[in-house]
Amino acid sequence: MNLRKYLIPTLSLFFVVLSCRDDEETFDIVPDRDRQEVYDENEEEILTYFETHFFNEEDFDFADATNPANNDFTVVLDTISADNGTQDKTPLINYLNQVDGIYPRLDIKIVNQDDIDYNLYILKVREGEGDSINKLDAAAMIYSGTVVDGTVFDSQVNIENGQPFNLTGVGSIGGVVAGFREGVVEFKTSTGFTQNTDGSLTYKDHGIGVVFMPSGLGYFSLPPTSAIPQYSPLFFNLKVISRSNTDFDLDGVPSHLEHPDGDITGAEDNVDGDLLVNFIDNDDDGDGVLTRDEVEQKVYEDDGINAFMSKAEAQSYFDTYITSPDEIFISIEGELDGTYTLNTLVVPDDNNDGIPNYLDETVTTVIE
Repeated sequence: MNLRKYLIPTLSLFFVVLSCRDDEETFDIVPDRDRQEVYDENEEEILTYFETHFFNEEDFDFADATNPANNDFTVVLDTISADNGTQDKTPLINYLNQVDGIYPRLDIKIVNQDDIDYNLYILKVREGEGDSINKLDAAAMIYSGTVVDGTVFDSQVNIENGQPFNLTGVGSIGGVVAGFREGVVEFKTSTGFTQNTDGSLTYKDHGIGVVFMPSGLGYFSLPPTSAIPQYSPLFFNLKVISRSNTDFDLDGVPSHLEHPDGDITGAEDNVDGDLLVNFIDNDDDGDGVLTRDEVEQKVYEDDGINAFMSKAEAQSYFDTYITSPDEIFISIEGELDGTYTLNTLVVPDDNNDGIPNYLDETVTTVIE
């Protein structure tokens, strides 16, 4: 199944049930349950799960998180029980509130949705060694989604099919449910991969963990499949592989650079104070010059002589030779011929006030 199909946010006031009375079809409108009441029940259900379940921590080398053997690790959750000889296993609840730097850890992230502060629980086995992920990025991952009893409602064992997908929905472009997005951004991506003799790929140093979300951060009363009961918490077992830029307004500036603090509500997210936040505004500062004309996209296919033959070579070139503070790193893309292309963005600051031209209404310079 495709995660995109199941994780498009759905807003609804009512759940409609068909009933028959005296041979006449009528529709009874059943209102949603109280969100706080449902959340309280979900919270208790999740905490009970943590007290009664464990994961296969003995299969992961926590002494050296970058041990190549860890790259094949998959979190397996199971019930603590004398019947299966696991009565001495460490319950998940024991990893809650670990001090910084200690793994495995079970973190709590407060996510406000529908005027409720929800606890989003994130089991981190490995944070990841690659790139950080922004809520406006697209991301690719290996995952499975389950309900509390372990029923799988969605999964993907590789990232080649239908990925990456957008974490935030904009206009007609679908995103993912809030709990999934808020969990994914707490991990980092892979640092690369190796190709196995059978053609499969083994990713390196990627984030690994599980996100446990109450239904208010998931589908609440309208699950997209019968495998998910109404008002059910959702668990997502993740291997976070890669991120990529989005550019929702096609202005040449990656959306995450126009949305620096993550909440879309600050003045820095809507510089000109109009009805459009920066990442869907083609003139961010409202100075009459389109944002795309105030920046310059640059592409480097080689170091001036030789093509980049690895991501590391392209990165080294940027680190060594791109010295202007106005030119920022965007991405390194692999090409079909085995070479790599370095993409950068020039964001001039003509009056040297620390604000790039495209966010400064007093500067109207057009880059030819």
